[in-house]
Amino acid sequence: MSKMTPEELLENHYYAVLATASPEAVPWVTPIFFAYDKDWNLHWISSRSSHHSKLLSENPKACVVIYQTPGVSQETSALYISGTVSICTGAVLEEAAHLYFERAGLGVSGKAEDYSGDSPCRLYRLVPDKAHTLQEPEWEENLLLDKRNPVSLPE
Repeated sequence: MSKMTPEELLENHYYAVLATASPEAVPWVTPIFFAYDKDWNLHWISSRSSHHSKLLSENPKACVVIYQTPGVSQETSALYISGTVSICTGAVLEEAAHLYFERAGLGVSGKAEDYSGDSPCRLYRLVPDKAHTLQEPEWEENLLLDKRNPVSLPE
């Protein structure tokens, strides 16, 4: 299995693991189906009442990992992105809905207005401030240690 580039991971994987935390630093993780744009802004739909959405309303800092599932004892590729999350509104909501439903291809509602007002769901956007990939692991005595490489964000 060969290493995937950050762009290949974004293009070829539809799910990410979203990590959030309470203001008291109690962590929470959940899988999300995501879409992305040329700047690696990630977009997803969640219920406003979901635990991670409530946490994001209190602490908008989050990170995601998108990874290639390896076999046992095989190398993997992973892209870690951290940043700030907000609810999409206005033109950002229109763009995010278009990207999300184009990627999903499920024939469900792609109308931005379905994710505002009294709707129980919102389209969220993570704007990245840092990204990393896995570097080749290193052996230290009898232990295999993973390392991370900073990745430049698109400009």
